[in-house]
Amino acid sequence: FNFIRKQIHQHKTIPNTEMRISICIILFFQCLLVQAQNQLVIPPSLTGTNFNLHVQSGTKIFYGSTPTPTYGINGAFLSPTIIVNKGDSITLNVINNLNINTTMHWHGLHLSAMNDGGPHQIINPSTTWSPSFKVRNNASTFWYHPHGANQTEQQVSKGLAGLFIVKDSAEAALNLPRTYGVDDIPLIVQNKDFDVLQQIAIATDMDTAIFVNGTLNPYFDAPAQVIRFRLLNGSSLRTYNFGFSNAQTFYQIATDGGMLDTSLALTRLKLSPGERAEILVNFSSMQSQSIYLKSFGSELPNGIYGADSVGDANNEIHDYYDNFLNGADYNLMQINVVAPSGSPVTTIQSALVPYIPINPISATNYRTIVMDTIRLLPIDPPNRAEGPFGMNNQTFNMDSINEVVHLNTTEIWTLVNKTLVAHPFHIHDIEFNIIEKSGLPPLPSETGWKD
Repeated sequence: FNFIRKQIHQHKTIPNTEMRISICIILFFQCLLVQAQNQLVIPPSLTGTNFNLHVQSGTKIFYGSTPTPTYGINGAFLSPTIIVNKGDSITLNVINNLNINTTMHWHGLHLSAMNDGGPHQIINPSTTWSPSFKVRNNASTFWYHPHGANQTEQQVSKGLAGLFIVKDSAEAALNLPRTYGVDDIPLIVQNKDFDVLQQIAIATDMDTAIFVNGTLNPYFDAPAQVIRFRLLNGSSLRTYNFGFSNAQTFYQIATDGGMLDTSLALTRLKLSPGERAEILVNFSSMQSQSIYLKSFGSELPNGIYGADSVGDANNEIHDYYDNFLNGADYNLMQINVVAPSGSPVTTIQSALVPYIPINPISATNYRTIVMDTIRLLPIDPPNRAEGPFGMNNQTFNMDSINEVVHLNTTEIWTLVNKTLVAHPFHIHDIEFNIIEKSGLPPLPSETGWKD
């Protein structure tokens, strides 16, 4: 029905009988596809202080019998979950078994530039990169992925993405689910597109296949108790507006970089690419019921990729209105509530970890960063919804240092978006606090520590 609505939006009417028949066929097969068919894959976990991460190629069958080329770490597709403790001194041996260069970035972790794994730290084929550092972050959910120049989207989409969980004593003192794979569940949500050869297509706007932990059309058997979901938007473009099909209330307990001070009751949670959140859902009274984790794209404000509309009549994203997911509500995962596990958590704790934000009065420097389109050629005007984009009228250059920030100083940054599409904004190494958005306080779900 969303596809029909978009045709009406573009063409004002469904032009002919052939198109009406085609739409009916499309809707029929979409209805078949949205039924949960595959048990949710739970990535294996790695613990300790020394980790061997083999980056390798592989194949996986997503549709029919045609194998799709993939990448993985210690496996054919996706990456294991790394679990460490605050204060640990760890070493991560990244062994590149691909025939192309890669990198590996520890997204959200507080560490030195030499260990960060940015685009300047190339890992050549048949070589190993072994950063070592002390874990200084508070308990939360982070992630790791390649961050190479012009390779990030391709390598992440093909499977190189995994969670990086940090634990600490403050989190351990709380009555929370923490049995990995039973009541503490990673959910890496990604959108992908496939070409006619069933290969993962890169840089397209027809990202109509949604995966959770690399599982297409997943279902998860949730014990009838409190379940902790660690949500990661691992997509390149799409924003998800998480909620449940039965309007179930859930409780956010952590943002990107740490626990909240109190559990936050929600029915919707918006996450843009790279963002994480931890939520608790109480299934104690729902045994034998089934519900869906959904994205409510119809409720996203226009201008966010995944909403009904981005741009204007003169500045549109290519093929945006042909993608039936944009502006639609759709299922991400079926949840079947089954018998509780042993020693279940059955209540949701209100008070969590004290949160003391940075005091803006302590700021000694102020910066303004303007995101806007950049004209690369005099005869080629930029598209304000599609780009090319830049910051402070500059495009990315590996050999340029655009901003210098001094250690042990507090700064206030003002981000101005002059384009027609929303942009996530990520800073390496440090966590920050959002002071305001367009003159208003941030949403409660956006308080706490962010990166």
